[in-house]
Amino acid sequence: MDQPQLRELESRCIQEEQPFCTAACPIHVDVRAFMACLANGNVRDARKILDRTMPFPEIVGRLCDQPCRPFCKRGEIGDPLAIGRLEQYCVSTTQTMVKLPKLPAKQGAVTIIGAGLSGMTAALDLMRKGRATTLITGSATLGGSLCRLPESTLPNDALAQAAATLAGYGVVLRTATSLDPQAIEALIGHADAVYFDWDDVDPALLPLPQGVPDPLTLALGRDGCFAGGGTEAGNPFSVIQQVENGRRAALSIERFLQKVSLTAQRDKEGSCTTRMVTVTTGHASLAAIVPANPDSGYTAAEARAEASRCIRCECMECVKQCVYLRQYNEYPKTLVRKMYNNQAIVQGTRNANRMINACSLCGQCTVICPNDFPVAEVCRAARQDMVDSNHMPPSPHDFALEDMRFSQSEYCRLSRHQPGTNASRHLFYPGCQLAGSAPETVKKTYDLLASLLEGGVGLMLDCCGIPAHWAGQRQVFQQTLHHFKTEIERLGRPRVIVACSSCLSVFKEFTADIETISLWEVLDGLELPTDLPATPTAPLALHDPCTARRQQAMRASVRSLCAKLGLPIVEHAYNGELADCCGYGGLMQFADQQLGRKAALVKAERSEQCGLAYCAMCRDNLAAAGRPVAHLLDYLFAASDGSDPLGRANPGFSLRHENRVRLKEQLLTDLWGETAASRPEHTALSLLVSPEVMDRLNSRHILEDEARKVIHHAEATGRYLINPANQHRLACLKPVRVTYWIEYEPTAAGYILHNGYSHRMHLPQETP
Repeated sequence: MDQPQLRELESRCIQEEQPFCTAACPIHVDVRAFMACLANGNVRDARKILDRTMPFPEIVGRLCDQPCRPFCKRGEIGDPLAIGRLEQYCVSTTQTMVKLPKLPAKQGAVTIIGAGLSGMTAALDLMRKGRATTLITGSATLGGSLCRLPESTLPNDALAQAAATLAGYGVVLRTATSLDPQAIEALIGHADAVYFDWDDVDPALLPLPQGVPDPLTLALGRDGCFAGGGTEAGNPFSVIQQVENGRRAALSIERFLQKVSLTAQRDKEGSCTTRMVTVTTGHASLAAIVPANPDSGYTAAEARAEASRCIRCECMECVKQCVYLRQYNEYPKTLVRKMYNNQAIVQGTRNANRMINACSLCGQCTVICPNDFPVAEVCRAARQDMVDSNHMPPSPHDFALEDMRFSQSEYCRLSRHQPGTNASRHLFYPGCQLAGSAPETVKKTYDLLASLLEGGVGLMLDCCGIPAHWAGQRQVFQQTLHHFKTEIERLGRPRVIVACSSCLSVFKEFTADIETISLWEVLDGLELPTDLPATPTAPLALHDPCTARRQQAMRASVRSLCAKLGLPIVEHAYNGELADCCGYGGLMQFADQQLGRKAALVKAERSEQCGLAYCAMCRDNLAAAGRPVAHLLDYLFAASDGSDPLGRANPGFSLRHENRVRLKEQLLTDLWGETAASRPEHTALSLLVSPEVMDRLNSRHILEDEARKVIHHAEATGRYLINPANQHRLACLKPVRVTYWIEYEPTAAGYILHNGYSHRMHLPQETP
């Protein structure tokens, strides 16, 4: 990712866009933060917010005509916030809290003719920028139209305080000055730039051609002359518009004196639009708080209650639903910035590695985002970059990749034509996870397809390689695809019937020239068996897998099958294109186990009903989260032991391995009359493992097979330690990259496993 790509990505995230009130405010007061302070009873901090943006808060805070209020999102669910009244309360109960700094003096003298609020604002802003500024009025006092307001509306000391503020910054104040055309011409001649406040000076007096100031820059026809303020015919006097004109003119004059463009990048000045999206669903409709005494305004309690109605407009729609973004306390813009910084590190710690590797790559956030922010694409590309640059640590994905390699080994991989045939019009591809979770179901599904489809149905047991794709292992993934394509060609390019939505998504994207179809679409078009298992009476919550997000035909077929099977199902809000990940996607549960468990729990809790899945990993992970959940095929083929599909436990990693091996062995023996490859010697060891120890081994990514290797090596070599307190033996072995330590106890019935752990350190006797 380079800087232009980063900027383009950052621009698509709208979380940092201005809320609607701030965008509509001509001077962009941070109303959201102002409300948050008042809601917490922190009036002093609320005043600081006004002081930073609002010139002369003692005036503007009392008189603001709140053009932002019609844009308040609270108005969609009740009354909009009484922003003006809250500003009045704030400035009436506090003194100035922040005095903005003044920049060092710069060349260029500015004269402001007319001391209405527009001229006062321009003078204040220019003086803060270091420009010597003189404010001239023909009246005896500052204020222009403000001087005509009653004391009850604007206290006299407010204007006096404003005059003191201007003087404190060094503005030269000249009152009761004769302002005839000749005098004005002389003033223009002695200044580098001039601003006319039409609220306090008659435009007819100007020795300039009559004309309307440029709406963007407020420039007049004469070089260095600008004008604003006052009121257009038919429009009411707007205090905040006076301030906006003064601020706009000050910026134009500053640019004029710097001899730079007066028009560039000014689209966000004044009232403007915002790309912010805020969903108000879920917020209660609330009426505005009306002060008990309207003349005196809000009390502290009333102000706090009114400010508490603010819904704190922001987007965060993706974060609300994504456990990954919530866990790492990021939204897409900050996320990609950290990824970019992580990639840019030449020397030092890459602190974002874990965050990059923990995303499920499911794409839910992209669907939710108004601008389709591609978080999954960015995360996967970052992983690939880490692999290519040799900065990817092995620990996040190594276990999952080893599991993939095992599925592709001689003990699991199989591709055959239907027994008794030498050609296949169809090929059943169950995927490695269904084979590991429910091998009996795989065999029954294949038998059904072979009996109903004409032209021969081949079978392929393999892994599609998506773990390598998720891990950024481009070369490994390409090798897997090459093997798949080669086998498809060898089998005569049959139509591939895919049970796994992840496998299907891979084949659709990367092998588009090969005909593929989901198992569910095929089953939906076949005559189903009549001896179906009993279906539950209570409805089941259907859980779409995240990789079916773009596979509408598959999802429709699943629902059609449920109806044909008499399965009562209910939908929840986060199905279809909004489906959550179960924690397996993107190898999340391997890179961040705790986050993977959270993801499974969130998906399980989308509905209070027992669940129904048609993805093997969704079913197993939701079952591990404690939710009764069945696989759709469980209601097509009854379990041989007659058990309730909703009660089937998560098999765990070790049993998945064993199931894949046994499935191939059984199929070769029963269907093709072949003998499977001999298993290694260590697999003959009998292990006795309690459920507690098995859970511990699963959480530590230690397979029973690895434990057998350790014990077999220890018993063969005599290299083990004995605990004299309990006679337990402790041994270690490093089969490839990981060193496994196993605590065990030999008995007549087999070896009892008591504990196990692993590490990646090199021991002193080892060669690194």
